[in-house]
Amino acid sequence: MFRKISFRYVVAIAVAVAAVIFYVNMTFFFALPDIYPILNMLALVVGIGLPLFHRYLFRLHVRKLEEMFPRFLRDVTESLNSGMTLPQAFKAVSLNDYGVLTPFVRDMAAKISFGITFEKVLENFANEVNTSAMKRSVQMIIETHRSGGTVATVLDAVAESLQELEKLKKQRISTIYTQMVNGYIIYIIFLGIMIALSSFLLPTFEIDLLPNMQSMFTELFVSLIVVQGFFSGIAIGKLSEGTFLAGVKHAAVLIIVGYSGFILFG
Repeated sequence: MFRKISFRYVVAIAVAVAAVIFYVNMTFFFALPDIYPILNMLALVVGIGLPLFHRYLFRLHVRKLEEMFPRFLRDVTESLNSGMTLPQAFKAVSLNDYGVLTPFVRDMAAKISFGITFEKVLENFANEVNTSAMKRSVQMIIETHRSGGTVATVLDAVAESLQELEKLKKQRISTIYTQMVNGYIIYIIFLGIMIALSSFLLPTFEIDLLPNMQSMFTELFVSLIVVQGFFSGIAIGKLSEGTFLAGVKHAAVLIIVGYSGFILFG
């Protein structure tokens, strides 16, 4: 699915649709305060939300592949230790269910049965999956195998290493989870303060404030919500998942929630 629909294609379509919505909004609904912010929000959701949602699904797909790969290596190792040849071992494990990894396993089994070398099959698999983690794992298997290790020993060692890394990842996520929740709570409190200022404080000064100044304060609050949401999201993603892309995902969620909440309740 993710090889057929590239991320760049999704971004291009999402940005184009968002630009059309924004143009229509600026042209026809600029003077309608009830519709204008809602369409702006829709353009933001389409332009940022769709690419991030595609990226999230892709990362979920990759994570499932990485979780199943050690199990696949263990099964191949057990088959080899039972006396099977490498083609027989791959054929045997190809009957197992590895979720999203299953098509790749069956493809590798078919290639090995046709006489393609073990290393070439793994290289093709890594190129098809095309993730840095899987490429590193495959390269580790190939280099260790070339240095003289038996296939069963190599696969068992790599599977053990990958499982330990997966445990460390989960421990890190669980440790940071509290900080991530705190980040969201702090942002929601900040949003509540902005809504309270807009809904209760500004109306009390309605007589003293000119209409254009009220509009200026509203735009200022919206800008503060967007800026705070962006940097809070980047910090939350970096702490919880360790990547800038994860931070962008959290930032998009916070900005959309903050903007929507302020428009609806502010």
